[in-house]
Formats: sequence, structure tokens, C-alpha cells
Amino acid sequence: MKVYDVVRRYWNEQGAQIYDRINWINREKMKETLLKYLGIDKKGVILDFGTGTGFLASILAEAGYKKIIGVDINEHMLHIAKEKLAGYSVKLVQGDGLHLPIADNSIDAVVSRWVLWVMPNPERAIEEMVRVTRPGGVILTLESDNAKEWKKPSLRRKLSGFPIRHLYSLYLEKVLGKHRGLTTKQFWKETEGKLPLYSLDEYVKIFNQKGLMHIVRTDEEDYGTLRAKLVFGGFKFSLIRGIKPGRTSKGITRNQEWEENELLRIIVCPLCHSSLAIKDEIGYECKRCGKTYPIKHEIPILLPPEDLLQ
Repeated sequence: MKVYDVVRRYWNEQGAQIYDRINWINREKMKETLLKYLGIDKKGVILDFGTGTGFLASILAEAGYKKIIGVDINEHMLHIAKEKLAGYSVKLVQGDGLHLPIADNSIDAVVSRWVLWVMPNPERAIEEMVRVTRPGGVILTLESDNAKEWKKPSLRRKLSGFPIRHLYSLYLEKVLGKHRGLTTKQFWKETEGKLPLYSLDEYVKIFNQKGLMHIVRTDEEDYGTLRAKLVFGGFKFSLIRGIKPGRTSKGITRNQEWEENELLRIIVCPLCHSSLAIKDEIGYECKRCGKTYPIKHEIPILLPPEDLLQ
């Protein structure tokens, strides 16, 4: 069983709804941290890597950024993001973080939150982030240092929030139904040995290995709302940021708003990284290898072949 398949089953239609409902994060605190370390102007193109239901994308859009691309492998998450981001200038793409359908050196900043822990190959994911970022661009991730504790929670964590957490789970079952797809216990069983679950120190080490400069790692802080603290004991994050070496060409000029067909100059074939052409109203075709990619619900489906998904 591939991690890709497990992720799709765990965050199925109802799983994605549950995820979005319990995303109890202090938006203002996270916005303040994000903008403090992002450091690009409002004309920049931002990739929300593993956008999920669009949490970071919505914060950035509210802050005035108007060129945001949200990529996620899970169509159920993207459907919620599409509704949540209606009215904002955010482009959504279904794609694999290990085979990003994004052109080299085309993004000013890559942001992600709680994504690397569920990657079967975090090194490759960070390598892809570096590949698509312009010289001088920013790569920023928010991760937690307790991923392994989620898998085998301590007695303290098990007791934290109980019985409130149990009562809330019963409420969600009543509202959304019992068909969750996979329980958390099944998720960990089916991903056994497939997720490295690195520590924050290890992520910093990978940032260094991939050639990023001026790396910053903040202390882990709780960004959970009061409800999150009562039910889950809070949500802790540390921000890790690196800068890609080099300078962006001075000849590049950009408008703040999306230009016509600008997205088409950024998205590429995930298989060979070649440009795409509009095949018809419902799809794209790679100019080099000829592979076609559909568009569903206005979201391009730019996934690599099944045998490349991990």
C-alpha cells in the first residue's frame, strides 16, 4: 500500500471535512509569524505546498498577496479549499509534492504547514521546493517536533483533552456520519515504515544539504486556539526558513495581479517538466511527451503516472 493511497483514504471526503473543522489555529498569531519571515513583496508568486483546505493560502490572500498557487495531492482537500478561497485570486492544482508540476525557478516563495511529516521522502520534497524557487527566493515550512508522539502518544497526551476529545469525536460522527475511510490507528498501521517522521533538527539539516542559506528556525510555540488546547492539548509549530542562493534577474518585471495565461507559464508536465498547451476546454497536453492532463471542477489534475506515486 502506497502512502498516496493511504492519504487519499484517510482524508477522504468526510476526513477532509473533519480536518477542516478541527483546524483550530490562532490565525492572527500564525499570520504574524508567516509575514515576519516571508519577506517578499505583493507582486511575488507564492506556492502553498500541500495547501490542504487552503489555510495558509487564505491567510496570504487576506494579507494582500494575489498570486498564490495551492498544490495538494488530495482532491477532497482541494474541493474544500476551492469553496473557502472563492473570491480570492488563488489558483489550485492537484499535484504530487515529490513531482511538482511547477517550472524551475518560477516561484518567489514556497510555504507549507504540517506537510513534511506525511511525506515518504521529505528530502525529495524539499529538493522539489528548491528546484521551483527563484534564486534569492524563500522556502518556509511550519512543522512540529512531536510527529512520532502522534504515532505512539504518551500517557500525558492520551489523557490531554479527555473526555472532551471523545465527546467531540462522537459529535463529528453524528454530524458527518461514521464512514471515516480509515481510523487513525489504521492510518499508522498502513504507513508503518513508510514515513520517516523527522525531527525539526533533521529538517534543518536537509535545508543545509539542499544548499539553502540564511536558515532560521524559531522555537516551537503553541498556535492552537483555546478549543485546541482543551481538546488536543494545543498545536505546536516551529518555523524553518531558508533562502535559495543567487539573485533574481533584474530584468524580471511583474504585475501584482495574475496576467492572462500566466499560470500556464508556471505549471508544467510533472513527468518531464516541459511546457503545457491547452488541449481543449477540459485539459492540457505536454508539448514534449504528449501526455494529457484533465481539468476537473476548474482544478488542473497534474499528477504523475501511478507507478511514480509513493
